Amino acid sequence: MDRVRAIAVVLGLVAPATGMAAPGDLSDPVMIFAACAGRLSAELEHQWLDGRSTPGLRQQRAAMIDLVDAVRPADSGKHVLARRIEAKFAQASLLQRATFSRDAAEASRARDLARAARDSCLTLLP
Repeated sequence: MDRVRAIAVVLGLVAPATGMAAPGDLSDPVMIFAACAGRLSAELEHQWLDGRSTPGLRQQRAAMIDLVDAVRPADSGKHVLARRIEAKFAQASLLQRATFSRDAAEASRARDLARAARDSCLTLLP
């Protein structure tokens, strides 16, 4: 159960046990878009390293960054960047586990989580 909670915290689905709001607070579109920009950045970098390419991913990432810029308050740059970096790291970690884990079940779970996180971000785009 601790492992599931840790994954949920990394994905921003639940608040860590600090009493603070989760970094991916669903009531804040700025943080949602920032997290998605980070996740799509990780996807793009992973594809570059893997030698694959998904048509449109670069444009989808750019569109998400445009959404971040459109809704970001002027004084929240540090927090937005921190959220992007956290989400990018979380997605990159899932993608690495999906690609390099020797445990087939773990790789499958990581692949499913990474895909679900990416797909939920892509639903925000037209």
